[in-house]
Amino acid sequence: MSLAQRLAWLEVLSTLGILSVVTLASLPPEGIVGATAATAVTILLPRLFIIVGVCFVCFYFCDLYNFEDPHDFGDLFGRLCRALGWSALLLATTYLVFPNTIVRGNFVSHALLLLLCAVLLIRGAVYALAKRAPFSERVLIMGVSSLAAQLADQIRTRPDLALRLVGVLGEGATATALWAPRLGHYDDVADVVRRHRPDRIIVAMADRRSHLPVAQLLACRVRGVRIEEGPQVLERFTRRLAVESLTPSALIFGDGFRVTRGQLLVKRVMSVAIAIVALVLTAPLVAVVALGIKLESRGPVFFIQERVGLHGRLFRLVKFRTMRVLDARETDTVLRDNRSRVTLLGAVLRRYRLDEIPQFINILRGDMSLVGPRPEMAENVATFSTVIPYYNLRHEVRPGLTGWAQVRAGYSMSVEEVTRKLCYDLYYIKHMSALFDLRILFDTVKFVLSGKRPG
Repeated sequence: MSLAQRLAWLEVLSTLGILSVVTLASLPPEGIVGATAATAVTILLPRLFIIVGVCFVCFYFCDLYNFEDPHDFGDLFGRLCRALGWSALLLATTYLVFPNTIVRGNFVSHALLLLLCAVLLIRGAVYALAKRAPFSERVLIMGVSSLAAQLADQIRTRPDLALRLVGVLGEGATATALWAPRLGHYDDVADVVRRHRPDRIIVAMADRRSHLPVAQLLACRVRGVRIEEGPQVLERFTRRLAVESLTPSALIFGDGFRVTRGQLLVKRVMSVAIAIVALVLTAPLVAVVALGIKLESRGPVFFIQERVGLHGRLFRLVKFRTMRVLDARETDTVLRDNRSRVTLLGAVLRRYRLDEIPQFINILRGDMSLVGPRPEMAENVATFSTVIPYYNLRHEVRPGLTGWAQVRAGYSMSVEEVTRKLCYDLYYIKHMSALFDLRILFDTVKFVLSGKRPG
């Protein structure tokens, strides 16, 4: 279990403990004296469940359980205050609707104040210890490539990893960009290990042929030093694949990319069921949006475009139109920034992803799934396939209404951004499961309600 997971469990347990004690203390003595244990539990549990549920939901929506993005203490304090403020507002609304669940006195406000102090204390103590021995591991990076720079940046900015970078080994280059001292050449690894005693070595070399000191690394491995490959470590740290450092053998012989027919069946049933419910619930909203689009600008209500789907097959994707129709003199281009054409209503629809509602029809038709890589235009696919390695692998699964790349990287306007999104798409394909899909759906709801763009 990683430090981030331990930290999350520690905060969950402390939250449960504080709220349980406060809820129990809020009960009037006459309400529990003489009552059976079952009656006391019946009185206590609904109130505790409401407070705990509201707090956890607000913590989640304020990204307090997202340990992968670096947050300084001021940012943490702001997020925590915002989460507790929303918790107080939602609890007050709940007590107005269900007065029988109200907690008497000022116990709820006291509980939220205690939570503020507890979470700040836990995070401050854990993060302060995370970069110190013996609570952290010493890491040596072999290589000065872009992959090595990304790994060094992750180690430097993320205390939840509980890692300390002691230095790097490289040939003919400096380690200035890695914010770590250069300790020697690749052949010096045995001597560097004896002097600096790292707990693990991460191999992030751009070219291993004739440069990898195999014998010395084997000796270090036997002595208990953990040897890891850079692409796999970056995947674990960032939950995306390092496309620029992947090799065909790593994809063919590595773990992951194993999806059974049962998993695909569950995924399809879940997608269809949610699509049907969503279309029924949003029918009044669809009518209002359609009317607004017609009144604001000329043109059709829906925007229909050919996209590339499963196994490279083309299908017609349906969205609400959010831009004015192009004049005959105007031409569209691949990766063009069309923000100037977005209508006022279209901007609102895009911000809250409401323009994607008609794609539930594509899900019912079998063109798309609820979760998966977003389908791309055919002309863009032809371009990206020639410049981005492994791009066509994303067409081995059904495209999705939302996906891991959407909740992690947002929209893309350049080849570099498309490459970054592909890193997340390949990670999703490699680790695809029903639980992963649920995680993505929860994250999608969070971004839709907040109106923010991820990434």
